[in-house]
Amino acid sequence: MKKIVFSLLFGVVSNVMNSQDAFVNNEVNDISLSEEITELDDKYNIAPTGINSKLSDIGSTFFMNKYIMYSSRKTGAIGAGRDESTNNPYNALYCMNMDKSGNLSHPYFFASVLDSKGNEGGLAFTPDEKTLYYTKSNEGNSGNYSLYKRIFDETCRCTWIQETLIPFSSENYSIENPAVSPDGKKLYFSSNMPGGFGGYDLYVADINAEGIPVNPVNLGKNINTTSDEKFPYVGGSNKELYFSSNGHPGYGNQDVFVAKIRKDGYSNPLNLGKTINSQADEIAFILATKTKGYFTSDRSGSLGLYDIYRFDLQKTPVSLQGTAHEKVSKIALPNTELTLVDENGKEIQKQVTDEQGNYKFNVEPLEIYSIVAQKEGYNAFELPVTTSPGNSFANVALDQKKAEVTKEAIIIENIYFEYNKASLKKESTLSLNKIYEVLISNPEMKISVNAHTDCRGSEKYNQALSDKRANSAYQYLIKKGIESHRISPKGFGESSSLSKCTENCTEKEYDADRRIEFLIIE
Repeated sequence: MKKIVFSLLFGVVSNVMNSQDAFVNNEVNDISLSEEITELDDKYNIAPTGINSKLSDIGSTFFMNKYIMYSSRKTGAIGAGRDESTNNPYNALYCMNMDKSGNLSHPYFFASVLDSKGNEGGLAFTPDEKTLYYTKSNEGNSGNYSLYKRIFDETCRCTWIQETLIPFSSENYSIENPAVSPDGKKLYFSSNMPGGFGGYDLYVADINAEGIPVNPVNLGKNINTTSDEKFPYVGGSNKELYFSSNGHPGYGNQDVFVAKIRKDGYSNPLNLGKTINSQADEIAFILATKTKGYFTSDRSGSLGLYDIYRFDLQKTPVSLQGTAHEKVSKIALPNTELTLVDENGKEIQKQVTDEQGNYKFNVEPLEIYSIVAQKEGYNAFELPVTTSPGNSFANVALDQKKAEVTKEAIIIENIYFEYNKASLKKESTLSLNKIYEVLISNPEMKISVNAHTDCRGSEKYNQALSDKRANSAYQYLIKKGIESHRISPKGFGESSSLSKCTENCTEKEYDADRRIEFLIIE
């Protein structure tokens, strides 16, 4: 993550014209801004597509593995006519093939039935590509777009039929940049309809059983500003909303941002960074694969008013890391099982903390997770975490369970020693403290500390090792203040195996045999 504070003197323009070729309002106010840009560390390698004209070429979506754009280039009879407000030809729709590198082929007209006497704008398809949502300017007002729906003619498989005007379209405001969610249930769009935060805002509508978008809802103040938010696009995971804005802190006019789609709304947007954004407009961002895609810009060096560029994305890995420790003593807890789950309860990753109690998950930025922790002798623990744009850190603090006292024994989790040694690990002192507490609470109680090993190694060696380990536990309790006559340490080596395994044992069987028992002496 990078946070950049800077001051920039630039012109603030009220709206970009719906044909994308000129400004609606030429009133410019010079203001000095001191803004903080919060951006991702991802890197975008940008290249031209080779299909741009001297006028506007603006990307929109994909259809049948082709890239669709709308452009004011004048080619043949279709697209004839001129927009009086810009003095450029009206926009028409074009499609292009894409090769493996993202290069685009020569543009050809897309669906002449959609061509009108005004401007064609953005379009979107349902996941099955049988329903089309598209925008075109109202007659006599080339800067005001309405939203329409058509279905694919399954009989001839050659055209789009049954044009339907979406009911919330109006001559009093514009609806632009439709985008269907990957699950086909929602339609996102931009509009300057009344009741928004100012300029163009982003909205989402439910797509009903008849394929009609209904009940449009403003995306709210986390996404929308008093300026313009346009060109929504939802990534394939249905969790990321990309859009362009000149209201959030950025590098120039319209920058591309991303926000997480959550159950209860949207995260604060992140700027995609200066490897893709410039002092000009960056709009119409869309991914072709996880690491390749297209966007449109009028940046310096563009051939026309707006050009289409392709990019290769190099994502910077983001991690969630920290330490599991006992809550009071802060002693690190190795071998703690941690499970990372998303906000829907789906398990994402699972791991065990290392010898220092450390963990590290690879995560997505701006995502809501929970870390579920489990360790023998400790209460189950769940920690909600929202990741930051960069690496995030969260420590897991576990509460110990009390020892279980029966007539025969004090039962706690296993005691761990350094490998092949009798020295106690720090985490084992926490376990022995439970024994200490029971003995303090029961001053007449006496116990036998019985140490056992697994079958690896010679009987003589294992007997000596178990004697030393029993004595280590004994010495710890004595130093804590327990009278020596109340504790009897004894080693049993491998003679009292629980698993009864003598060769080719599993690690689980070895773990069961390698133990210390605290038996109550009558």
